Amino acid sequence: MQTIQIQVSDEMVARYGAQALAERLEKLLAWEDLSARAKEISTALQEAGIDYDEMAKEAKKRAWEKYKYTIKDKLPPEAFE
Repeated sequence: MQTIQIQVSDEMVARYGAQALAERLEKLLAWEDLSARAKEISTALQEAGIDYDEMAKEAKKRAWEKYKYTIKDKLPPEAFE
């Protein structure tokens, strides 16, 4: 890991505080890293011929089918048809 220095106006530091600005930049950089990794995974899935949307839809359906029985008393009978 590296430390970088950036120019920030005195006004901005006074408005938000140095610590808050540092935390916000760290979160933004973490989000950028996560986004880049997600794009890499998406590309790899496409290249492998895997339809993530279909897989996710099927996983959600199976999860619901399992979960609905844990809240059986809160659902109408048509939820089980």
